[in-house]
Amino acid sequence: MTITRLTPEETRAVSAALARTCAYVRHLMDQLREFTRRAVQALQEMAEAIRTLRRPPAAVAGPARPAWMSPYGPPAKRHR
Repeated sequence: MTITRLTPEETRAVSAALARTCAYVRHLMDQLREFTRRAVQALQEMAEAIRTLRRPPAAVAGPARPAWMSPYGPPAKRHR
């Protein structure tokens, strides 16, 4: 599309619309930058919290046994 001539009123209208669009995009980018900064900060805090977690001692975790083995021993009697 080629625009060859604009009237002075059209030129002012296009300039005003372009200025509004630029202001809107600038505001949008500022908000996006702030959101991204806060998201990165929250993720860094979460990563630090995960790094500082301590694992429970082995005695608290329970004895090592296969997952299928019951901690209560074999069943008292079988049902047939």
